[in-house]
Amino acid sequence: MTLKAILLIFIFLFPMLAKAENGFPGYEWRALGDGVFVHMRQDPFAGPVDGNSTVIINDEDVFVVDTHINPAAARAVIEQIKSLTQKPVTHVINTHWHDDHVNGNQAFIDAFPDVKILSHPGTLSQLQEEWPDFIETRQKAFGEASPERIRAAAKAAEAEDPDKAITYRVYAGYVEALKPELHNLVAAYPDETIAERKIFTRGKRKIIVEWVGLGNTPGDLVVWLPEEKILITGDILVGPIPYAFDAPMLEWPETLQKLAEFDAEHIVPGHGQPQRDTDYLFDVVSLIRETVSKVDTSAKSGIAYEDLQEVVDLEAQKDMFTKGDPWAINAWTNYYFGPALKSAWSALGYSVPEDEMP
Repeated sequence: MTLKAILLIFIFLFPMLAKAENGFPGYEWRALGDGVFVHMRQDPFAGPVDGNSTVIINDEDVFVVDTHINPAAARAVIEQIKSLTQKPVTHVINTHWHDDHVNGNQAFIDAFPDVKILSHPGTLSQLQEEWPDFIETRQKAFGEASPERIRAAAKAAEAEDPDKAITYRVYAGYVEALKPELHNLVAAYPDETIAERKIFTRGKRKIIVEWVGLGNTPGDLVVWLPEEKILITGDILVGPIPYAFDAPMLEWPETLQKLAEFDAEHIVPGHGQPQRDTDYLFDVVSLIRETVSKVDTSAKSGIAYEDLQEVVDLEAQKDMFTKGDPWAINAWTNYYFGPALKSAWSALGYSVPEDEMP
């Protein structure tokens, strides 16, 4: 199974805790200051590739942005919250529909029965359309899979095909994370939708939830804390390798530029380390525009869709983003390069072969 298939199945910092010892392993808990914390994967490339979950502790309640890939990771966040405060989680915000950002919804409902789950209308619609089928596909992909056998296959492939070995290891991580939790995965849909903008006032703190444009899915929300200058982007921005699965490649750069206008001092991407400036964001803008330009030039010269990966040269960008790391190169190929060529080709109005359609 390819990384693409796996993803489609789900799809100044102050370190406080290097690892969630009493919860789901392999995560960091970081404070951004003034009651705002991020729970994130220590290794952004290791399976399961999981979205960041951000916790905002207010005067009387708690907001959580995104709930991880499985209930176990969500419960680790809940444990951390309860170790810091007795205040209830009253709102969970799903930035978009991909299940590594929503699979922990039910864990929060179980722990805080009065919690309200918020999303964009497009996210709710996609969840209602996609989520029921996820149970069957998860069962097929993970229910009978053996992480021990997968890791053995990775070891056997190491010498002749290191990239394939990495793919196996990522898949094994997904199996280890999701197989024990299959019985706990419940479709917990948003209770309320925000189509444009909503402001929550909690004492001196304002929490602004809004849709700023197309960048990942039709219904991405961002969360902005203007007093703290913290911006939570969901998967509109992902580091250290952007995700381009079915991305709106023509609109995406403009949406990223709108994020830069927030003048944030902390940017929390959907995956990867929080950032203190917009350098990486503009690197992604340049990458997307270069990708679209080269795909368009190739198409106009008569290059067939099937030959795009052979003729579109993004080697300089690949080197800049991956810095030669094999795991980063694997992610570049599976998360950005292949998906971005397809997304750009489609966005420019060229026909994608039926066997390439999701």
